[in-house]
Amino acid sequence: MAPRKQFVHLTATHPLVKELKSGKHEWWNTLVERSHKDPEINIQVRGDYLSVYNRMGSLLEIRLKNKKVVCRTHYKYLIASRRKEEEYVDVNPSGKDLTVDLKSCDLVTSILEKENFDRIKSNIARLAGEEKSIQSKLVEKNRNTLLDVEIAFSESGTLIDPEEDDASSSRKTRSRSTRIDLVNYDKNLNALVFIELKQIFDGRLYSDSKGRKEVNKQIEKYKLFAKNHAEELIKTYNDVIEVKKELGLLPKGSALWSAKIESVEPKPILAIAGYKQDIINARRGKVEEDLDTGNLVALYFFGPPIDLTLPRKKDKNKVLFPKD
Repeated sequence: MAPRKQFVHLTATHPLVKELKSGKHEWWNTLVERSHKDPEINIQVRGDYLSVYNRMGSLLEIRLKNKKVVCRTHYKYLIASRRKEEEYVDVNPSGKDLTVDLKSCDLVTSILEKENFDRIKSNIARLAGEEKSIQSKLVEKNRNTLLDVEIAFSESGTLIDPEEDDASSSRKTRSRSTRIDLVNYDKNLNALVFIELKQIFDGRLYSDSKGRKEVNKQIEKYKLFAKNHAEELIKTYNDVIEVKKELGLLPKGSALWSAKIESVEPKPILAIAGYKQDIINARRGKVEEDLDTGNLVALYFFGPPIDLTLPRKKDKNKVLFPKD
């Protein structure tokens, strides 16, 4: 029998958590305050670092190295704005090359100053894909119960960002990691539930000529991961709650503030962004065709942001399936 994974994650006693809680870092207090006031910003707990997201773009990674707090962001978010008349740049043909006279990478030099911060947020929004925009709206709607977003569990069990998994792993290793779109605390079940998010036009939702759907493999992987690692997941996300409380990331009135996760619902929710009801109505039948509902606890269709909690009342766009 293979040894069980030892999940690696920040705890409330980790030196990084203690350092940020010390009150010595005014910039951190500013980020926390903005995460409460700005619905596009959320902060998530990882293996040995924190991720700050804006519209689910990775705004900042915060780590502890050599007993010092260090932060990292991507240069593409730091490109400063140009005046409107400079939107187009002259390119000079010369020999074998095309040269650019204007300095091509005028960077923001301060992140938290309002004008620069707004520029960075604008860059992230411009580069975010449609699915990340939908995720961001779901985080805003469900921030009182949402435990995690855009998470990858590496082969060793370490919590990381999918981008880090892409950058540091081979394709073979990445295929063995488990990526999860959303992790929600279901207050009706007092349980942790995974959510797989798809756009209704995603080809993986539809059957091929032999009746196979790629999404069936994804949700089966979710279910097996949840069943095989329920104990570790319960401990991990109870620790995540404690870290977020210690760092002031949870509103005291939120469901998560007093939550104590007791179980994991092994079957995920498949949540499908359909944008408008007429689009949902037109495509719903094809989505449900050949869908392996035996591996799902629920199927959600939604236009505007939706409450991710499993419903107690009938909902025309939420279908519940029997639990194991």
